[in-house]
Formats: sequence, structure tokens, C-alpha cells
Amino acid sequence: MQRKYFFFDIDGTLSIGQTMVMPESAVRCLEQLRQNGHFTALATGRLQASAANFAGQHGFTNFVADGGYSLTLDGKIVEMKSLPVPDCIALIDRLQAAGIPWAVTPVNERICLTSDERYLPFAPPEYFPTKCDPAFDYRAQDVLYKVNIACTAEQEGEIDFGGLPTVRYNHDLLLVEPTEKQNGIRRMTQRLGIPDEDVVIFGDGTNDVCMFGQGWFSIAMGNARDALKRMADYVTDPVDQDGLWNACRHFGWV
Repeated sequence: MQRKYFFFDIDGTLSIGQTMVMPESAVRCLEQLRQNGHFTALATGRLQASAANFAGQHGFTNFVADGGYSLTLDGKIVEMKSLPVPDCIALIDRLQAAGIPWAVTPVNERICLTSDERYLPFAPPEYFPTKCDPAFDYRAQDVLYKVNIACTAEQEGEIDFGGLPTVRYNHDLLLVEPTEKQNGIRRMTQRLGIPDEDVVIFGDGTNDVCMFGQGWFSIAMGNARDALKRMADYVTDPVDQDGLWNACRHFGWV
């Protein structure tokens, strides 16, 4: 059997929505892929520390995280960079002036920090724990991995992001985070000498669009955004209807 190199998004692809809970069939699929000699990796917008937590629970030692800004190989971080700090500081200055609540992640830990207590009601309970410290100085940070902004889609149109990439988390929360997962995958495949024709991508969301159309075989989940389905080489069933297992069995990988 020809060895394949799989890169999986997490939310909505491996796990059901943003629950981080994988269907039993997906767990079984990963186990069978590995038993059959295939390479399995994550490709996620999540912070490296958050991805590492999920990876450790499900047998992944290789993953692209931070929307392509970090690479972890054999369980060790080999690359990790920040968002452009001056641009983030300028953005938060504008948010402050406009009275828009915000929080940031300035360390590789599952935490959000802010000096604006108005952000707290918007902090999702399933996301990173948020700490409000009136003395926190965002201008003094050397790295910023994420900026969280409490705004609706309508309010979003009034914000000058200065070219920073954004991903909507829910109705009330927008994340400033890298959206270059394809570049992270490319750097990993180059490090490992993996040919494009042996790479398989699974995804479901708008931040997965960047991974499709790169010369790799792309599979969209049945619950994927329509734009992603139109770009996919193959569309499988939804994640909670054995989509992962059905696709891999269809192509004889399991």
C-alpha cells in the first residue's frame, strides 16, 4: 500500500464542532491509518499548546498549529513565531480608542489576558481561561499569538485591522490569528521530503480553504462550508456520521 501523509483540521473535521470530542469511528480510523503505515498530522489554527493537548490525547506527535506559524515534529516545537507585534499593538490602540473590548494570548499557554473587564462577558467558557489584570500592558509584550476582539460581524466592518488576518469564532467574538496553514504544511513536507502526490488534506471550515488547491488531495467533510466543498477533490459524510472513516475506507486507506 502506498504510504499517505494525512493532515487533519480539528474542529468540525476530527471533532464534532468545537467540542474537541471525536466520534468513535474517527478514533478507530486514525488507529487503522497508523497501523497501515500512514503518517497522521494535525493542521489547525489553534495555539501550539492547545493543539499539543489534543494531539497528546489522540496519538499525534506531528502537527502544524497557530494557523501555519508553528511546526511540531516528534513532539518537539521546531518552529513558532508571533503575529507582527507592532501591528497588533496598533490594532489594540485603535480598539481602545473605539471602546471595543479585547484580550490577547502573549505566551504559548491556554490563557487570555486583558486589562479591559468589559471583555469578560464575551469570553467563551470552552475557550482559553481569561484573566483581567488592570495593570496588564499589551504594549510591553514581545510576542502576541492571538488577539481576541469582542465584536459582531456588523461591528467588524468598522474596524481597521491593518492587514492582520482574522477568523470569526462565534457571533460575538473575532480572533486575530494566522490563516496560513498551507504554508505550515508546505514547510513540514519539505522538511520530511514528502511528495505532493502523497499528501491528503481533510477540512471543513473557511480557514481550511487555504489548504485546498495546493496540489494535495483534498477532502471536505459533509458538514463543510459550501465554498470548501466546491474546491474539494472529494466530499465525504459529516464528521458525526462517520465521515472520516467512510472516506478513508472508500479510498482503501483503512
